[in-house]
Order: sequence, then C-alpha cells, then structure tokens
Amino acid sequence: MMPVEWPLAASAADRPTDPARPGAGRDRLGIVMSDFFLDDSGRLTDEERALMAAMLRGLVTEIADELIAALPTLLVAQAESAKDLAYRRLRRVDLLERRGLVALLLRRADEQQLTGYRERGGEALVASLVSDDDAPVAEAAMALTLARGRRRDRFGRLGLEYDDLDAEDAVALTHSVAAALRENLDREADLPLGEASRSLLSRHDEGRRLEASVAALARALEAAGRAGDDMITAAAKDGDAVLLVNLLARRAGIDGIDAWNFFTGGDAMLLARLADCGRPAAAQILAGFDSITGPGAAERFIDTFDAIAEDRVEHCRRWMRLDPHYRNARYALEQANG
Repeated sequence: MMPVEWPLAASAADRPTDPARPGAGRDRLGIVMSDFFLDDSGRLTDEERALMAAMLRGLVTEIADELIAALPTLLVAQAESAKDLAYRRLRRVDLLERRGLVALLLRRADEQQLTGYRERGGEALVASLVSDDDAPVAEAAMALTLARGRRRDRFGRLGLEYDDLDAEDAVALTHSVAAALRENLDREADLPLGEASRSLLSRHDEGRRLEASVAALARALEAAGRAGDDMITAAAKDGDAVLLVNLLARRAGIDGIDAWNFFTGGDAMLLARLADCGRPAAAQILAGFDSITGPGAAERFIDTFDAIAEDRVEHCRRWMRLDPHYRNARYALEQANG
C-alpha cells in the first residue's frame, strides 16, 4: 500500500486506544479470547483496518448528510449535532456488523493493496481505452474512469459510495443511521426521518456500483473480441487487478466476486486455468502481482499452473457455474455433517 499516507488514513478512522485498559474487566475478556487465538493469516493488518474504518465512517457520514438535507429546517441543526456521534454509536451496538458490508470494505482494501495506484502508472490501460476506436469500449472506459475518480480521496485512496451497497445493506444501513440521528431529536422526528430514508432509498441504484462499471468494460472488451491473453497481460502489467479479474471471470464464465475470491485467496493460477489463459499470460499475472504469491514465489506458482489437471479445472468450472445459494447450502450441510 502507500505507507507514507497511512498515518493520514489512521487519523481519519478510529481514535487510537490505550493498550492498557484494566478498567475493561469482564466485558473485554471475550474479545481478547477471540483476538488472541485468531489465525494470524486471517487477521487484518493495521493498514487494512485503518482504510476500512475510514471508508465506513465516510459512508455513514454520506448517508447522514443526505438524510439531514431532507429534514425540515427546524430539525437540521439538531441532527447535525448528532451526526459526528452516529458512527461510533452504530459501531457500539453492532448495527454495522453486516456480512455484505464488511465483505465490500475488505474487497476495497484488497483492491487498494493490489492496485495501489502507484508510480508504475496505475490506470494507464483504462485511460488509453477512453479514446478507443470502438465506441462501446471507449464509453465503458470513460464511465469507469469517472466512477473511480469519484471514489478516490485527495490522497489517492479508494472509497465507497452509497450506490456501492447492495439493496439489502442499503436499506439496513440507511435506517440504522436515521435511528442514530433520531437519538438527539424530539419524538416528532420519527416521521420526517422515515420519509427522508424512503427518499434516499428511492435513489439507490446498484447499476452505479463501481463493480458494475468494471464489469461493463470487461463485457465491452469481450464483445469486441479483445478479452484475450494480450488484454490479460496488459491489465496485469498495468497493475489493474479489478479489471484483470473481471476479464478472467468473463472468460471463465463465473461470477466476478467468485473470481475475486479465487484471485485473493491463493487460487490465482486456478482462475487463470479456468479462463484458459496461456502460460505467458499466467506468468505475467504473477509478475504483476507478487503480493499474491510472496517474494520469490512466482516460480513455485507457475509450477502450480502447469500441474493443475484438466479434469480438476472442468470440475471446478461446472461447480462455480451453479447457483451460489445452492453452493452455500451444500457447504453448510457438509460443515454440519463434519
């Protein structure tokens, strides 16, 4: 990531806490037990935690601002005074602990780490496609450029917009923020807050999610016959992990989120095989994203690519094309059976 800027991210996130807290007593023990025995490989880094907290705080503030703007004038000043407390209040009562929301925050943190928008050019590939001769490709590239620009702060870090939430999380989070604002208002505020929530939700559009913009560009490139290994290699060299994974997902015929989980979960070479990538393209993926392999491990991973049997690839492809609800149910039943 960008270590020079992380103190800035941390200051925008949660306030640091004194590590010695003898007064916490019994209430702290359960948290310490969970944290102490957590597998280090799954624990968030300080950078990830700071970025995710900053994004979540920004999202809550965005929703609060939209709700307050729709309130009657007499309530606006009171609601503004409650806005700064809303984030911490919602965290304290666990109203922000939603699986889909946390998954989205983690995905953005992974995107930041993998892509980095660093000195090697970042988005040169997408920028070049803005002036492409193929109109659908150029239009999709421009839409993606604008979508990414809106979500980036002045330090170049990725963020979230309200439309990035799925419908269920948007409903839950909107009403949670409204309830947090209500705590500092009189009892007559329930109806205006409810109306403001409905108005905001009526404008929520999952079609404007950042993921939708990336998928649209990958779809346009595929329709133009330009989603081959050359484009895969270009995306890997450019460091555009999200566009790369979406191109691989389309070639593999699987969902983009599933493809992202393959890519970040140690199965990037299996994803490359699912997408029928050639060995040079797979090697470029490893060269472009050494954070998914670890220093000096690229040779071992390309050996993995070579060793994956075709029947395993085909079995995985068939499985990943099944409905995710069915797959999740099968997994739950297998876990219950031991």
